[in-house]
Amino acid sequence: MGEVLARYADDKGPTLASAETLAYSIQALAPFWGGLTCDAVKGSTCRLYERERAKPRKTETTSRTGKTIIRTRAAGASTVRRDLGVLQAALNHAHAEGMLIHPIKVTLPAAGDPRDRWLTRSEAAQLLRHAEPHVQRFILISLYTGRRESAVLQLTRPRVDLEEGKIRFRADGQAETKKRRGKMRIPKQLRGHLRRWLRHPGTHVIMFRGKPVNSIKTGIRRAAERAGLEGVTPHVLKHTAITWAVMDGVSVEDAAEYFDTSPETIRKHYWHHSPHHQERALEVIERRR
Repeated sequence: MGEVLARYADDKGPTLASAETLAYSIQALAPFWGGLTCDAVKGSTCRLYERERAKPRKTETTSRTGKTIIRTRAAGASTVRRDLGVLQAALNHAHAEGMLIHPIKVTLPAAGDPRDRWLTRSEAAQLLRHAEPHVQRFILISLYTGRRESAVLQLTRPRVDLEEGKIRFRADGQAETKKRRGKMRIPKQLRGHLRRWLRHPGTHVIMFRGKPVNSIKTGIRRAAERAGLEGVTPHVLKHTAITWAVMDGVSVEDAAEYFDTSPETIRKHYWHHSPHHQERALEVIERRR
């Protein structure tokens, strides 16, 4: 399995938009799976991996002041599903490349119900007020564009066209994935911020100490703690952007086009927030005599 994971990382890693996420998952998978043979992949070992990942582990990080911070964390079901999804992809690749004679099926843990956490406008204002400048940029871009963390952090200056009023979140030559990035028009509220930010030098729109930012999770978490908010992650900002648009009356088709998200996803996860939700059915029912 170690060879399978290494081959997948070498062959696919350079072509993926989420190469860092892939590397993180492989680092988590390797200690458990690396020494096993591929025929050991079955339901029982997948469930054992889930239990192992659920055990609290201490991690050490160093703050900007040089202080060592120790945190205890355990992987949740969604993280395990992501890890095992990478394991399945690696096995599929190994089979396609002739390393395996037969395909091998990975058993995934059950998917939990999606969290419906989104920020009110007052919560968003509080988060902004307590965030560092580069985190504020991320928050504003996320709330106006509804793009994923990686798409926002990897946004380079040449892909922001203030004259045409458009942003290209996907780089030239970058393969599109199911987690689409696409192109969008810039709202006038965000255009003013971008114009001010782009006056400063740098390769990316979001920079910290002169360098691009690889992850904003810690910055968001700290801002949320200072603001007294719970359950705030970068994905919550994307969820908030689409929820606000739907609450303001944007249709399924327009939301899907603007946020480069499928209509099915809009209907499944956001449409219940719309003032038009079940509107036509309600009109018909209320016309009954």
